[in-house]
Amino acid sequence: MMSIVFKIFNVGFRQVLRDGMLLLLIPAPFLMGAVLRYMLPFADKILQQRLDFSLSPWYAVSDAMVLTLTPVMMAMICAFVILDERDEGIGIYYNITPANGYAYLVARIALPMIWGFISSILVVSLFAFTVKDPLIIVISSFIGTLQGVVVGMFLVTVAGNKVEGLALAKLSNIFVMGFIIPWITQSPVRYIFGILPSFWIGEILSNTGIHVFTMLTYGLAGVISCLFLITALTKKFLRRILH
Repeated sequence: MMSIVFKIFNVGFRQVLRDGMLLLLIPAPFLMGAVLRYMLPFADKILQQRLDFSLSPWYAVSDAMVLTLTPVMMAMICAFVILDERDEGIGIYYNITPANGYAYLVARIALPMIWGFISSILVVSLFAFTVKDPLIIVISSFIGTLQGVVVGMFLVTVAGNKVEGLALAKLSNIFVMGFIIPWITQSPVRYIFGILPSFWIGEILSNTGIHVFTMLTYGLAGVISCLFLITALTKKFLRRILH
């Protein structure tokens, strides 16, 4: 089965190489991390000199954004490749292979999102302002990766074609912005946003000196919210790509 998976993956990867927009999304997280890492201190210096205002208390928000968006960019690549192939009827072809569609799902979602997880860890390790704890990086990256799967499934499930997928990708940014809530309010009311996986990334990063048990609790909550959303989307998602 793995040989079939890698063959299908190679077909998709060649498709990405031919599409300039999708190809740009691969290095985009590293470019985003580098720009934020070097431009925010520069902007902070200017603001302190001219307006006596500092951005440094908000550096952790930048780290949360990088952790959230990095896997989502990879998920968008997955979604657009699947939408292209669905428009061409290729998904139906894979459904009648010996792997019965499972190889297609692994090649189009699982393998790319493994890279999404790894790239999230790399980008944060290289460019983060405040996140240095390896456990925080791994847990937050894992939540972000599962959230990326949710975003990819949502785009494929709702979009009728790649053009609609592009429009919905912009709207999905609202969904992944939950990480900023813990910096806006500490009221218990904020937990109504707990259905958003990115909210739990924000909870982890906004708590300076967070206790390991609290971190693991927030991490578990983030995973549960992802699994709930994935479960809710799975049936329609499979119907859209394999039938």
